[in-house]
Amino acid sequence: MAMKLSLALVSLCLTLATVDTALAHHSFAAEFDGNKPIRIQGVLSKIEWTNPHSWFYVDVKDDSGKVATWGCEGASPVALSRQGFQKGAAKLGDPVVVDGYQAKDGSHIMNSRRIYLNGKLIFEQKDGAQGQ
Repeated sequence: MAMKLSLALVSLCLTLATVDTALAHHSFAAEFDGNKPIRIQGVLSKIEWTNPHSWFYVDVKDDSGKVATWGCEGASPVALSRQGFQKGAAKLGDPVVVDGYQAKDGSHIMNSRRIYLNGKLIFEQKDGAQGQ
């Protein structure tokens, strides 16, 4: 009986350990609208080098001077660094331009397809796929 209980507990722990990873990775179409291309321009306010997708945040001023922070989902840190966007290459406050697709819910969240840092293209989703 103790062996069955131990196996059940181990199975439960393994299942719970994978739930977070499964929830974190989603399809492009589930969250973003491929018919809503968008370009934002602003300054970097935060960078998160996380898997399966990195996130960076851009403070964007509108015509009235009001600032909105956009969350930009990027490729994995490995994919970004292969194309030149390496950890430490960008500093908070650096100017960026990001092309991508807006979230379906209209929030200030987007999936990044091209990233320009200080006027230089440093990342481009080359395969044309909608998501990763």
